[in-house]
Amino acid sequence: MACEATLKYTYTPKDAADKKIKERRINLLLLVQHFLKTEGYAETYQQFNLESKLPKDLQICDNIELNHILQEYETYYFIRFQKYPKISKKIIFSEIEEKKNQSKQTKKVSKTLTKASSVEKCDSLESSPCPLVVLPIVTDGSKKLNEPDFSDEKIFKPLGSFEGYSDEWKSFADIIMKEVVDKNLSVYWTDVIGLDNAKALLNEAIVYPNKYPDFFKDFISPWKGLLLFGPSGTGKTMLAKAVATQNNTTFFNISASSIVSKWRGESEKLVRVMFDLARLQAPSTIFIDELDAVASQRDSNREHEASRRLKSELLVQLDGLCQSNDSVFFLTATNLPWDLDTAILRRLEKRIFVDLPDLDSRKSLIQKYLPPVLKTSPLITVELDYSESAEKCEGYSAFDIKLLCKEISMNVVRSVFKKLEENRTYFCLKDELCKLSPQVVSVRDFDKALEKVKATAVGTMEKFKSWEKEFGSF
Repeated sequence: MACEATLKYTYTPKDAADKKIKERRINLLLLVQHFLKTEGYAETYQQFNLESKLPKDLQICDNIELNHILQEYETYYFIRFQKYPKISKKIIFSEIEEKKNQSKQTKKVSKTLTKASSVEKCDSLESSPCPLVVLPIVTDGSKKLNEPDFSDEKIFKPLGSFEGYSDEWKSFADIIMKEVVDKNLSVYWTDVIGLDNAKALLNEAIVYPNKYPDFFKDFISPWKGLLLFGPSGTGKTMLAKAVATQNNTTFFNISASSIVSKWRGESEKLVRVMFDLARLQAPSTIFIDELDAVASQRDSNREHEASRRLKSELLVQLDGLCQSNDSVFFLTATNLPWDLDTAILRRLEKRIFVDLPDLDSRKSLIQKYLPPVLKTSPLITVELDYSESAEKCEGYSAFDIKLLCKEISMNVVRSVFKKLEENRTYFCLKDELCKLSPQVVSVRDFDKALEKVKATAVGTMEKFKSWEKEFGSF
C-alpha cells in the first residue's frame, strides 16, 4: 500500500496552469489558421498548416472569430481607459536594419550550437554499448510521414474581402457560394470511358488557357460556353465532375433551385451575382445541369413573366461573358436540347452530342464493372467473352451497362444468400464464407440479366441525331 501511495501521481495546480497555457496556445494557432483561410491567403494557409502541425480533429467554434475577439478587446480597453489600444506602430528604417543584423547573428549562433550538439551526440552514440538502429520515417519520396495533406482543400476569397458591394449583394453571394464544390470529387479523365471529342474540347476551354496563356491572345480566345446534350446516362454529368476534379478552377455546381426565387426580381439578381462571383473567383467554371429547366423556349402566351426576366438576365450575362477576357467558362448539360431557346444556343459556342458508347467503350465498361475476379470472399469469378457481351449491349447507355452489371452481380449473390439462409451457421461465422464453393458469372447469367434490364434510350436516338445535324457545333 505504501508503494502504491508513492507511485500515485498527484495533480498539482502547476499542472493545471501548464495545461491551460498549452490549450491557449492551440486556440491561438486555430484562430490564426481560421483567419488565414477566411481571408483567402491560400499559400500562407497551407504553409502554416505544415509548420503548426495542429490536430486535425479540432476547429474553431461557429461564433468565434479573430476579428470579433479584437473588437471586444478594443471595447473593453476603451471602457476601462477611455481610449482605444494602439496595436501597431510604424518602424523606422534604422531599426529594421538593426533587426536584420540581429537575426543574422542569432542564425550564426544557432548554427554553431547545432553543430556542437550534433558532435556531442555522435560521440555519445559511439561510446554507447547498445547498437543504434535507424529506421526510415518517409514512406514516399515526396511526402513525409504523418504530414497533413491540404492539397485537396480549396481556398476561396471570402465575401468580406469584396469591398464596394451592398449587403443585399453579399446575401445573394452567400447563397451562390454554398453551391461551390470545395472538395475533391475523385473523378478523373481516365474514369470517363470514351467521349474523346468532349474531353478534348473541355481541355481547350479550361485547361489549356490556364496552362498555355500565351497562345490565347489577340485573335485566339478560348471557348466560353459549351453544351453537352444526349440521352440520359451517357456521362454528361461525369464529365462535369472530371472538370471539377482535374482543373484548378472554382467550380460552381448550380441547380435550378439555386437561381430561382419566389420573390419578384430576386432570380435575376441571383443570376447576376453568380456571374459576378465567377469573375471575382476566376479562373472559374459555372455548371448548370438540366439547362432546359431554366432556359426553355420563350412563349409569350404561356410563359410567366418571372421566367422571361430570368432568361433575359441569363442572356445578358452570357453576352458579357463571350465579349470579355475573364477566365470564366459556362458549361451546361441537357437531355432535351430541342426545348432550349435559340438565343441561348447562339451563346453556347460548342454544342457536343454525347452519344451512346461504341463497341470498344461498351467492352471497357463491362470489364470495369465485371472484372475477372469480382469478389474474393466468397470467391466470385467472371467467365465472359467481353467482346461478345459488348455486341449484345448495343443501344445501351453507360448507366444502363452499369445497371446491367449490377443485376448480374446481384443474381450471383442471391444464390449465396439462399445457401446462407438454409444453414444459419454460415451467417454467424464469417470464416465459413470461405468454405462456400466458388461462384462463376457465366454467359447464361449475362443473357438472363439482359432480359430484365432494358435500354432506356431506345426510340430517341433519331431525334438526337437529327437535332445534331441542324444545331450541333463540335
